[in-house]
Amino acid sequence: MEKRYRYDDVSYFWRVKLTGVFCALVCLAALYLALFGGVYRGVFGFISFVAFYSFWNIFVSRSNPGEIILEEEGITFLSFGRKDKYLFSEITSFLVKDFRTSGKLYIRVNNANLFKGRYWFNFLMCNDGEELYLFLLKLEYKTHPASLKAKAWDSTKPGVDKTPVLPWNLPPETGEKEKGK
Repeated sequence: MEKRYRYDDVSYFWRVKLTGVFCALVCLAALYLALFGGVYRGVFGFISFVAFYSFWNIFVSRSNPGEIILEEEGITFLSFGRKDKYLFSEITSFLVKDFRTSGKLYIRVNNANLFKGRYWFNFLMCNDGEELYLFLLKLEYKTHPASLKAKAWDSTKPGVDKTPVLPWNLPPETGEKEKGK
């Protein structure tokens, strides 16, 4: 059984695809001004670097998945036709940086590098985002139980099962309690 968490298509276009194209244009314009402009070459060089890095993250490393799929055996991140699948049994590192107020998660899986293993995902812009959010945090705490973050979460949630359970395995009353927190 699987559960798909899909980014809203319109939001994905505006927040990811269009941003990537805009960054490519800014990169080219700033690079031109850095090489052939008269003043502020350093500033335009820096702007070109930042725009290129954003373009790289979106279209080359594909760090902004449009869909996350949870299955019995693993988790898959889909972005621009590429599937990065990680089996739960093979995950050695799963780190989540939580930007709760903006609804974003920065996820690093195993040996994350410039090409694979780093993902930005806006859980507020997808179906059942809160459910995905809780699952990813629980997966991090299970993978790194000795981390300060996991210990702090343990102490604030007495009596709550800390193990990540795939959404379709949750009893209805547990799922409702989890969503309410």
